[in-house]
Parts: sequence; C-alpha cells; structure tokens
Amino acid sequence: MQRLSFLLVTGTALALNPSDQAKKLVQQMTLDEKVQMLHGAGGPYIGNVAGNDRLGIPPLNLNDGPQGFRARGHAGTSTQFPCTLAVGATWDPNISYEFGAAMGQEFLDKGSNVLLGPGMCIARIPRCGRNFEYVSGEDPVLGVKMVPGIVTGIQDQGVIANAKHWINNNQETARMSENNEVDMRTQREIYLPPFEAAVKAGVGSFMCSYNKINGNWSCENPQMLSILKEDFGFEGWVMSDWGATHSLSIEAGLDQEMPGKHYFGDTLKNAVTSGSISNETIDDSVIRVLTPMIQMGLLNRTAPSADDINKNVTSDEHNALCRKIAAESTILLKNDHQILPLLPPWNKLKMAIVGT
Repeated sequence: MQRLSFLLVTGTALALNPSDQAKKLVQQMTLDEKVQMLHGAGGPYIGNVAGNDRLGIPPLNLNDGPQGFRARGHAGTSTQFPCTLAVGATWDPNISYEFGAAMGQEFLDKGSNVLLGPGMCIARIPRCGRNFEYVSGEDPVLGVKMVPGIVTGIQDQGVIANAKHWINNNQETARMSENNEVDMRTQREIYLPPFEAAVKAGVGSFMCSYNKINGNWSCENPQMLSILKEDFGFEGWVMSDWGATHSLSIEAGLDQEMPGKHYFGDTLKNAVTSGSISNETIDDSVIRVLTPMIQMGLLNRTAPSADDINKNVTSDEHNALCRKIAAESTILLKNDHQILPLLPPWNKLKMAIVGT
C-alpha cells in the first residue's frame, strides 16, 4: 500500500507544469537551502551554484559565452564559432537556430547547464567593445527575428540560455559606473524588443548589466525589472553580471547574485529571519531558478562528471557550420541600375569593403 501511494504521488507530480513542480519542491526546502540557490559558489566553471543532494537538485554550471564555450586552461577543446554579429548578418533565422543548437551541444558535453548568452543589446555606439557579441546589430527588428532561434537551439539541447545584458549595456567604457538616461518610448521601440523576443521564445534566465538606467543600477532597477517580469511575463530568473550586485535588491527584482554572496548569502538569510524580507519574496526567486531547471530536464538526468569540462567537444560538423555562417554573413551590395553614386571610369574606381 505504501508503494502504491508513492506511485500516485509521483504520477501527480509528473502531471504538474514546471512552475508548479518548483513550488512543491520549494515547500520542502530549508531557509539555508533556499539561500544557497541564490548566489554563486566555488567551482571549475565561470559561474557555479551549489546543488542540493537531499532534494536531488543538481548544481548550476554556468559558462561563457555567446560564441562558444570558454575553455579556460583547456585551449582547443571547444569550437570558436563566428561572432554573434556575424550570425545576425546572415539574416537567416534557420542559421541562428543551428548556431544555438551547436553551442548548446558543446556546453552540454562540457558539463555546463547554463550558457551565458545570447547577447542581444542594440549597437548604438559604434566603438562599443562588445558590438561583435550582439546579434541585433543596430536593428531591433533584426534582433527580434534572430534571437528566438538561438534561444531555442540552445535550450533544445537541455541547456538553459541566458539573455544579456539587461539593459542599455551599450558601451564598455566606464560600464561599471555609467548612467544611461533613456525615455520609455525609446526603450520600448529600440532597446527592449530583442529581449521581449527572448522571453516569448521561452528563455530560462536573464543577466542584468553593470550600468545604471536613469539613476538606478540595472540589477536593482524596479522599473526595468518589473517590465521584464510583469509586462513581458518572464518566469525564469534574473542573475547579476559578475560583481554587478550593489545591495540586497531581491525586492527590486534581482533573483541571484553572481559570482559570490556578498549580499545574497548571510545578509539575505538574516533579512528573512528578521522579517525584513518576506518568505514569499525568497520563495519566488527560488521558484524562478528551479522552473527552467525542471523544464530543461536537469533534475532528471545524470549529473555531469568532474572530467567533462576537460573533454574535447569539437567536431567536423561544427567546423563546417562555422564556415557556413562566415560565408552567409558576407554581404556584397550589387549596384543594379547604377543606383549608387559611383562614377566611371570603372577601371580607376577604388573601393574598401569593411565589416564582418
């Protein structure tokens, strides 16, 4: 009879959607176990979040980046894919899916379950040091078309994608301190659409950026984080960029501090114990982390081995895809009907072709 009861409970659990399964799991967690899921820990990956053996929750192994697995200390063991801007330059959503799927497979084989990408900020400043990393280029409509394929390709491999950097991370100069003043119409028309497309594609996580928006740090900006979670209906979690947490900003909408626990460790635990942070608030953040983990099947598969990160995950197929992306991203403008203001004699015309 006891065994029959267990089977009935298991069958009920399997019928629940990932969010409801996460809620049931959170009900079984201690406060320490909840806090542990909301900050980084030590480990071999770029970012590491401890697992929970008691409840069968695996660790989160987060790794850069948007253009392939950053294999620190293991050079040559992952594919160096073309830059994400080149993927955007193909104007082909099918290629964006192939790109995401190939990267997702390599991350999975390397033991990583969170790919810190794709990047999708708008290239508004030509000298931005990471424009090459953002698939949207200068065009939010292009971002809307290309982002879903990358997200879906990654997550179809059972790896959680990460939309970054939320939001207005449009230059590297003084990015730790700059304040971007942006009115809401401009946000809605230019900067937000690629990120909304990621939400619609089911992306599991977001990364908030270093900069301020209209005076408030991105990772503690209640206006922008409420747009993400309430207006767009994002159900996953928001992690900070590495070192971008400036306070215990869980009530403002940040769910996880990376890569450490300056605010989201003992400080968070003490705040919940004292009642200054509600149990409902911390539960919501943990549910947001668990939901995509369950959706991607992380709790139902064998945990990666310690040696996975050392594997060589390159392949002839991925090398061929790189060549395909590079070729498809090369665009030459044909001067039909002499529409361009180029004057003869053609044999004396000199032209420079610049770009990816």
